[in-house]
Amino acid sequence: MKNNGFSFSLKVLMVLLASSALAQTSSENHVSWVGRRIVTLKGFGDYFASGGDGRPKVVKPDGLAVNIVAVVDHIDGDRVWITANGAGDNPVGWIQRSDSIVLEDSVSYFTSLIGRNAKDWDSYLRRAEAEHALNQREAALADYSRAIGLHPKEPFLYVRRGRHSETMRDCTAATADFYEAAKLKPKWAEPYNLLAGVYANCPDPKYRDEKKAIVHIQHAIALDSGRHPTYLTVLALAYFRSGQLEKAVAAQREALASAGFPLGYRDEATKQLGQYEKAIDEHK
Repeated sequence: MKNNGFSFSLKVLMVLLASSALAQTSSENHVSWVGRRIVTLKGFGDYFASGGDGRPKVVKPDGLAVNIVAVVDHIDGDRVWITANGAGDNPVGWIQRSDSIVLEDSVSYFTSLIGRNAKDWDSYLRRAEAEHALNQREAALADYSRAIGLHPKEPFLYVRRGRHSETMRDCTAATADFYEAAKLKPKWAEPYNLLAGVYANCPDPKYRDEKKAIVHIQHAIALDSGRHPTYLTVLALAYFRSGQLEKAVAAQREALASAGFPLGYRDEATKQLGQYEKAIDEHK
């Protein structure tokens, strides 16, 4: 009996040591996420932030300030703190560890979910976002289209496929998707901002239309009520392309003067302002 008791105690100790080692390995694995990209498993870039009362609140940026694929700033217990687009090095909030997966493991993960349910449009979207981040361009385009085919009334899907087409320099496909997103959600400013960006800055000069760009970005700014000062930089570019140099400078200065202008975009926007001002001097 003594031997049996000793054997039982030894087994318990081994289980505890194994559990401790597993927990430590899991913790180390999550720590290794710092500075890497993850794919969120819920929402369209949603994250938690502390409200004015100190309680967590859900922020729903619709994948604008934060994308479905996000960069990890640090790990704090079950919280994965992430950074925002153009926000510099400062984290904007957190998501739960259970609601995220490291980018390199995500494509196979979503493939397994799709294998169980071929109508899982959300997994097609997230796999497309992962493929886009991994520069798997054709695969991403196919998955965005599959997601849209399964859930055609969701404007966010068209915005994301349109952005993807824009990176592939397909301005025709991009604008078609942005127009569809605007049709489905006419009070959403972002599709109009994206339309303006394509018309102002398409790599193919033949596709550019400065007048359309100005109309769309002015509409976006009116709908946005000043929440995204970067919209003003699109307006400045549209003015510059149309030869309205003074208006371009004024819009760019207004954008940079905003306290909410993203830190990560400030240097580039300042250089752009210098180019607009130089163009005025040369035009005199």
